[in-house]
Amino acid sequence: MATLTLIAEPFPDWESEIQRAAARDLARAVAATAPRGCAARFLVGRGSAAPEFESPLVRIERLPMRASLLPLVWQSGTTARPLDGEFVHALTPMMPLRSRGDDDGSQSSVTIPHAIAWESPAVLGGQQARLFRAYTRRAVKLADAILAPTHATARALQQHYGDHLPVQVIPLAPPAEFVPGPDAPERRAELGLPERYALSTAISGEHGRLEWLFDALRADPGAAPLVLLDGFDPSVPHRDRDRDAAERSGPEIPEDLRARVIVARPRELADVGAVISGAALLAQPQDYAGTGYLTLGALRSAVPVLHGGHPATAELALDAGVAADSREAFVAEYSRLLREDGALTQLSVLACDRSRGFSWNGAAWQLWETHANL
Repeated sequence: MATLTLIAEPFPDWESEIQRAAARDLARAVAATAPRGCAARFLVGRGSAAPEFESPLVRIERLPMRASLLPLVWQSGTTARPLDGEFVHALTPMMPLRSRGDDDGSQSSVTIPHAIAWESPAVLGGQQARLFRAYTRRAVKLADAILAPTHATARALQQHYGDHLPVQVIPLAPPAEFVPGPDAPERRAELGLPERYALSTAISGEHGRLEWLFDALRADPGAAPLVLLDGFDPSVPHRDRDRDAAERSGPEIPEDLRARVIVARPRELADVGAVISGAALLAQPQDYAGTGYLTLGALRSAVPVLHGGHPATAELALDAGVAADSREAFVAEYSRLLREDGALTQLSVLACDRSRGFSWNGAAWQLWETHANL
C-alpha cells in the first residue's frame, strides 16, 4: 500500500496560514483520488492544530518538534532520514531532503509556489529571500520532482537553474476558506465593508504600486471605494494573526482618500472569502505575484481581475483579467471597468468559466500521476 506523505508545515512567510489551509485541502483531495490500495499521511508540527479529516485514508502524524524550529532544523539532511522510503510532497520548498541512492524507494516532490525571491527579493526582505532561495536550491538538487503552480513560475526557475531543469506545472486551487460561505454578507457587515467596492492587497512603493490605485481614485471621484486587505502581502512581516489588530499599522492612506479607502483586517481566513466574494473587481497592480490563491478565490467568486501584467497573474486570470502595466493604463482601466456598462458583467462570466480549471482533486490526480511516473 503506497502512502503519499504531505508536509503540513509551510515556509514561514506571509502565505503560511493560507498554505496550511491549502495543504489540508490537498490532503483531502489526495485521499479522494487515491488509487486502490493507496492513502495519505499528514505531518503537522508539535503544538500545531491538526484538521479533522472525514476520510479514513488520511492519517495525521505529529512531528517531534514545533513548526517554529523547522526552518532551521530541516536545513540539515539528517532530519530527512525518518522519511526514507516514503513518497513525500510539500506545497512550499521547506521540506527535509537528503541525498539518497536510486534504490531506496524514496520519492520527493516539491512545489515552488512563486518566484518573488529572485524577481523582487527586496519585497520579501533579504533574510527571507535568502532562506527561500536556499530551500529551493536544495530542492532542485535533491528532490525527485520540482513542481510549480504556473508556467510563469516554471520559466523563472529555469532561468535561474538552467533550461535543463524539468519543472512540472500543477495548477492549484483556492483554499476552502476563500470560497464564500452562507454567512458571507454578515462577515462583510462586521468588517464594515460597503455594498460595492474594489479589492486589493497592493502596498506602497516601486513594487507594490498602491499609488496607482490612489491615482485611479483621484482621477474618478465617483468610482467605487477601495478595500485594502491587510496582511496578505509579502512585505508584511510574518505575524501571529491572533494578536491584537491594533498592533498592525496597516497601509498609510492619504488624507484626501481616507473616506474612500477601507483597510480590512480579517479575523480568520473565512473572512477573506467573504471579502473576495463581495468585490466588484480585484485590482492587483503589483509587479510580482505570490502563489495566486487570492486570484483563484476571486475567479471562483466570478470576480474579474485588473492586474499590472505579471506573467503568473496573467496566466491564472487569462480572459477574466485585464492587464495594465503602466500607471496611466491602470488608472484608465480601473475607471473603465467600474464605470462602463457591461464591462464587469462580461468578465465575471469569463471568471466563472476560468475557475473551473482549478480544483484540488485535479491537482491531487496530477500529483499521484507524478509519483507514479518517478
